[in-house]
Amino acid sequence: MADAVTTSICEEVTNVINKLKTKKTLRKPPEEWKCGFLVSRIPKNASPYLESFELPLEMPIEHWGQDYTPRGPLSADVEAAFTGERILVRLTVRAEFSVPCSRCLRETGLAIIGSLRYLFTLCPSKDSHESEEPDEPGDGFNSDDGDVDVIAIDVFQLELDMSQYVWEVLLLNLPERTLCSESCLGLCSVCGRDRNEGGCECREDYTDPRFAALRDVNL
Repeated sequence: MADAVTTSICEEVTNVINKLKTKKTLRKPPEEWKCGFLVSRIPKNASPYLESFELPLEMPIEHWGQDYTPRGPLSADVEAAFTGERILVRLTVRAEFSVPCSRCLRETGLAIIGSLRYLFTLCPSKDSHESEEPDEPGDGFNSDDGDVDVIAIDVFQLELDMSQYVWEVLLLNLPERTLCSESCLGLCSVCGRDRNEGGCECREDYTDPRFAALRDVNL
């Protein structure tokens, strides 16, 4: 019986290794993402410019040591407005994934939505990347909205490409652990059976024979 279990485990490990060798995952924004807009489209009277993008997600995203398999395209909503000589952009990202439950490893649906704000300050040269303090609340945005990333751009830049910022918002909102339900019982630590599908005959106090001698050690 033990030999059969060992053989089964070895075969499963081999299959996992082979999958890891051949799998393709995303670790950076896809090159085909197009989500830029012309600076000239932003009204000069501080009114917001709104635009939405639907971006393809065709491969799993590798993050937190696991794969997040997309269930469809990602959507990104942009709200941009001038605040003095700066451009305040609020970026909202929505996406749906399938990811293994952290307890029982069942594929579990995951819907995320996240927002960040970026303040682009217009500089005479692209070489000027020194961070600045955000404007005061009266300069065009609410201080209760959270932190703002300040980014220097060339004053003559015609277009803002939001691809890398969409990717940033996406990764920041991928949870490290996902549960199929709060009441998930997980896997049996002895035989590996999904305890949500029924119990097993394994003893809770089971100890691996290789560590049996450690039970008599007093520390």
